[in-house]
Amino acid sequence: MFLIPHLGTIIWTTIIFGIIFFILNKFAWPVVLKAIEDREQSIDKALVSAKEAEKKLRNLKIEEEKMIALAKHEKEQIVREGMDQREKIITAAREKAQAEADKIIEEARRQLKRERELALTEMRSQIATLSVEIASKVVHADMEDKKRHEKLVSELINEVELN
Repeated sequence: MFLIPHLGTIIWTTIIFGIIFFILNKFAWPVVLKAIEDREQSIDKALVSAKEAEKKLRNLKIEEEKMIALAKHEKEQIVREGMDQREKIITAAREKAQAEADKIIEEARRQLKRERELALTEMRSQIATLSVEIASKVVHADMEDKKRHEKLVSELINEVELN
């Protein structure tokens, strides 16, 4: 047994529903729709802001990578320049040391040459003296002019090549 509502109940329910629908349509729905629309716009703005922030972040990341690459390049260049400077300093020091060594060797050669010449002169003098003494002993004669004989022996020695 189905319950069939009364015609009066149906009419009053319809009237009350109409009044509530009118009140909601007049006052509540515009506010609710406005709130939903505002919320939708704020979400859209937030999405746009998030996309812009993401784009800025990507740009910053790219810029950071460029700066890192540039810093690495500059570091490598500084290291290369430092090594070049080190090589130049080492080369200059070697050249200076070589020049000093050459100078010392040349001075030693000159000194040896002077000492050799001095030794040869002294040796010639001694040979001349010894030759005169030997000659006087061999001849058993007294030499009257000893200086003249020393000069003669000296000239003879100079003519002879010594090794």
